[in-house]
Amino acid sequence: MRKKILSVVLAAVFMLLCGCAQTKTDTPSGMKLASVEAADYYMYVPDSWEIADQDGVTSAYVSIADKSNVTCARYTIKNDAVFEIPAGNEKPDGVVYAENYWLGYASELEAHLPGYRLISGPAATTLDGNSAVRCKYVATFSGVNYNFDMVICIRERMFAYLITYTAETSKYEANLASFEKIVSEFVFQTGVLK
Repeated sequence: MRKKILSVVLAAVFMLLCGCAQTKTDTPSGMKLASVEAADYYMYVPDSWEIADQDGVTSAYVSIADKSNVTCARYTIKNDAVFEIPAGNEKPDGVVYAENYWLGYASELEAHLPGYRLISGPAATTLDGNSAVRCKYVATFSGVNYNFDMVICIRERMFAYLITYTAETSKYEANLASFEKIVSEFVFQTGVLK
């Protein structure tokens, strides 16, 4: 009898783990999958975009002539300050954690990115139903002005996901709708994080 119960329990656990290890998702119309199988998310980009070489970061760009691009990187959080809770906020959500992460990230940008200037944010938003923040900033490289639009989401109090749209200021508006679509179609896989 014990063996039968143990077998049923183990089978149920196995089915549960196998059944939720991945989210099944259909590719949105007019888009293609940019993320690799090893990623714990699906990031889709417009069919016409080019997918860049992948080295731990999902990346795609508009074309050879227009290097406007979107990247998604996942970082393991090593700074406990991300989870510090502001006074009077007894029930922090992911927005507080993402804002805290942004503060550290922004200080690095300010220190190392020529001409860095925050335009807006961090503003509360969502990424695949998870609390997140969105920030817009500008910087200058070799005399060329660039705009950046970033969504930051913290999951499992362990990982920070940064989706960043980068474009020359003159091309920023032309590809902004594509970035909005990429963010709205982004899907986290369910189950165990990889």
